[in-house]
Amino acid sequence: MGRPLPVLGSQQDYQAYLEECLRSFDQPGSNARSRLRDLLNSDPARFCASILPALAKVPEDAPVRQFVAGLLAASEHLPAVLADPAVMSLREASALASWIARSEPALDLKLARWLLSGLGKCPDPDAANPARILRILDILAAVSEGQRVVSALVQLLRHSDPKVRSKATMLAGRFLKSAQWVERWLTEPDSRVRANVVESLWGAQGPGVTEVFKTALRDPNNRVVGNAIVGLYMLGDPTASELLMEMARHKSASFRATAAWAMGFLEDPQFLPALGRLLKDKEGLVRRNALRALARIRKATGQSLPQTVSAAPQESSTDTR
Repeated sequence: MGRPLPVLGSQQDYQAYLEECLRSFDQPGSNARSRLRDLLNSDPARFCASILPALAKVPEDAPVRQFVAGLLAASEHLPAVLADPAVMSLREASALASWIARSEPALDLKLARWLLSGLGKCPDPDAANPARILRILDILAAVSEGQRVVSALVQLLRHSDPKVRSKATMLAGRFLKSAQWVERWLTEPDSRVRANVVESLWGAQGPGVTEVFKTALRDPNNRVVGNAIVGLYMLGDPTASELLMEMARHKSASFRATAAWAMGFLEDPQFLPALGRLLKDKEGLVRRNALRALARIRKATGQSLPQTVSAAPQESSTDTR
């Protein structure tokens, strides 16, 4: 370590010092490399939370960007910092990870290994925390190239937390795009896992995909069936639209609510009459999903809707399937 770091009590002082290190990186005799390294090692969380705003003032082709990306990718603290909601939001953590991954493509393997450190007899307490596991899984979904992290995801498929199991299953299925692999999970007792694994096949074109979606239509859970119909629609299956219309008439409110969600997700104006009927449903969730679907279709197509639904709320980020 070089000279001791100055006292940087306020965030303003810290940010100014960090930006000065970045600016002076290429100057002759500069010790910016050692100062940046010391900043990271002394407080990894603060460095990670501050670096992207500081780099915004640095030219895209500046060598210091590559240096900082390598520095972060090599840090043993990076996965835990990205997983910590007290350091930065999930959006900020994903943005930082995506930026690092552009220069350091093996980042996803580093994150996958960190997930495995939360398993076993002596787990890392941070990596064993379900909420932090879910954050890293969300980040992996944004930065991973795919199949090389599947072996780690498979080890999470029997995790005690159902949300972790569900998310890991969907990611593994998305990376593998294997109908045969997905079919094995259609008998899983947890309906969230079944729904997510069916969703993971959306957009896949391989052999057996249509058959898996049609098998999932017989599932007793509304989300599984809805995801299967969406998958068939994406494949251009001519029966998908009518299946969704039938689902909108289902005796179960949960199935009708999922049908409304799927119609909005697909943004197809052919569903407008059915959504108009669902606006009059006796169940509040069905009506809310229908309103969101109408608003989404209106935004996607530019079509004006009947005055009775002109006050439809904007699309919600909450998944209400």
